[in-house]
Amino acid sequence: MTAPQSRAWRVGRAVALTLFAAVFVVPLGAGLVLALREGSSVSAWIAMVADPQLVLSWWASVRIAITSTLLSLLLAMLLTAHLHGSRAWAWLDAALAPMLAVPHAAFAIGCALLVMPSGLLARLLAHALGQSAPPDWHTVHDQTGLAMTAVLVLKEFPFLLWNMVALLARPELAEQLQRHRLQAQTLGWRPTALWWRVWWPWLLPRLGWPLLAVLAYGLSVVDVALVVGPLAPPPLAVLAWQALLDGDVQAQAVGAAQVITLTATLLVAALLGIAAIAWWRRMALRAASRGPRTTSSIVDAWRRAGVRAVLAIVITSYALALALLLLAAGAGPWPFPRLLPDDWNALGWWHAAVPATLAFSAALAAAASALALVLAVAWLECVPAHGDAKLAPVLLAPLAVPPLLLLVGLYQGALALRLDGSLVGLLWVHVIVVLPYALIVLAPSWRGFDGRYETTARSLGRSRFAYWWLAKWPMQRSPIGAALAVGFAVALAQYLPTLFIGAGRFATVTTEAVTLSAGGQRQVAAVYALWQAVLPLAAFGVAGWLRRRSA
Repeated sequence: MTAPQSRAWRVGRAVALTLFAAVFVVPLGAGLVLALREGSSVSAWIAMVADPQLVLSWWASVRIAITSTLLSLLLAMLLTAHLHGSRAWAWLDAALAPMLAVPHAAFAIGCALLVMPSGLLARLLAHALGQSAPPDWHTVHDQTGLAMTAVLVLKEFPFLLWNMVALLARPELAEQLQRHRLQAQTLGWRPTALWWRVWWPWLLPRLGWPLLAVLAYGLSVVDVALVVGPLAPPPLAVLAWQALLDGDVQAQAVGAAQVITLTATLLVAALLGIAAIAWWRRMALRAASRGPRTTSSIVDAWRRAGVRAVLAIVITSYALALALLLLAAGAGPWPFPRLLPDDWNALGWWHAAVPATLAFSAALAAAASALALVLAVAWLECVPAHGDAKLAPVLLAPLAVPPLLLLVGLYQGALALRLDGSLVGLLWVHVIVVLPYALIVLAPSWRGFDGRYETTARSLGRSRFAYWWLAKWPMQRSPIGAALAVGFAVALAQYLPTLFIGAGRFATVTTEAVTLSAGGQRQVAAVYALWQAVLPLAAFGVAGWLRRRSA
């Protein structure tokens, strides 16, 4: 039964949808149109093609993005296939929130302190070999992009794994997986064979949007490229970012053309990925029809041990990155090859711990997360479930479109509305970026909520608002807290929106960390990077507390 809708509810629904369209849908569509118009100059395309760095920069972007996406997917699939249902899987599920909370830039700075020529690994090697000078190796800003690829893999696979956990936690899928597992055991199949021959070919198309988001991020990421990416030439996203920040209008048009090139590359790569998944599904079906492939228990044991070793390496890398940030933040003079600094001081904390910067960063992220939550709840309350699937390309566009393309258009819109360099414009763009994440977190729980609660409340004479406030809101406290925490972490990590829409007038912990790291100020950069990690971790801690209270 559907509860009757009062006139107040219909008016509120119209207001909510109008607000959603005004804040999100219209600016998003207009921004994309303006971005395409900005890069439509023929002279800009001629200048871009004439740039000798173009091909090498484009190839570096493509190589790093595709490699990191495939390795992230493979790592997430391996961990899921070998650990799902075990005690280690529950432990990994609990560790996902802290890993997701660490921003890309902060993690990249910590990894750089680990593998750079004067980093911890080089110091340990120097002690073992009796060396007194840093080794001549290129582990940071290497031309192959291996450092940047490794950072992206370690940061993106938790996002894919998080989506897999959410997908597999759906009751109908969990029941179907258990039924298939029993059938596979009856037919003599090992559990991992079921994953690779049956489940992954079926599940991968349902992970299309997260995979597209990871690929788009890898193609257009700037802050990670500035910290650990190749330099001569840099990835194409960095070239576009530099051109867009130029005061010359022609240079900005060239930057827009480079961004459109990255977007076209993303579309081609996505089509190739769809074709690859379709081909794999056919191959997996043929392999499944041939029956199980026999493998010894010893081989299976070695595989499980290898997967657990990979997981241990991943967790250790996160722990070492954060530990090195903490160590560098309090380090004074630290000559090579000493393992610990000669002296400790708080100068980095003194110079970096500007209350105004920290308070502004936290307030901006909290406000963007709260406003995105309001819009997400308005959408989920006012639009039926089938609307999510129909409008998914619009709702998830900020995830799938290269951020630079979106920002080029939004910046042009902000200029036209005179919102560039204003707090309102900065908050607005942060809300647009955060909203898709809020929808992803809230939608499974909100759409799966039992409608009989509302029917019961209305039959007892309670208003729709009373039902929502006294029943639904408390029962949805856990996903709401998770959405706020995820939104806070995403908003705090925004580098490009703060630079473009903020017009350089607003300093956050993210912009300061990236700028100082690129400038070689290790101690102060480490302090800001630590704040980048600590603030989201605190937000996830609050979300975890709410989940325990709701249990």
